[in-house]
Amino acid sequence: MAQYDQLIIFYNQLLNMADEIHELVNKEMYDLILDKLSYHDKLLIQVKLAKKCAKLTDKEQEEINRLEDELREKEKENIELLKTSMTAVKLELDRIKLKSKVKKAYGQIYQHQEQGSIIDVDDSYRPTDTQT
Repeated sequence: MAQYDQLIIFYNQLLNMADEIHELVNKEMYDLILDKLSYHDKLLIQVKLAKKCAKLTDKEQEEINRLEDELREKEKENIELLKTSMTAVKLELDRIKLKSKVKKAYGQIYQHQEQGSIIDVDDSYRPTDTQT
């Protein structure tokens, strides 16, 4: 198999992977994205090695450049989508933390009321005179 053909296969795999990552971000399946990115890094190393060894014609180089540009655009879109998702997740976490803090604060107040406090003493209570 020629180096050019190998490069085309690698770039097509990277492009497909970029599409898969886009879908996984939309589905909020972040663990699977990390697995994909690990394989993505290995593919990039293979591309780099194949490009060093390849003797490409001008037409082949143009096609490789086009695929690289397409891949770059898809990855930029994925990065922007991830940033947007991370912002949404952070806002949701902040909201949940605030809600938890409020529940905890009011829960302690309610718990103290159940246990009784000096403020809750009934005025009608009078000790008996058995200590004389």
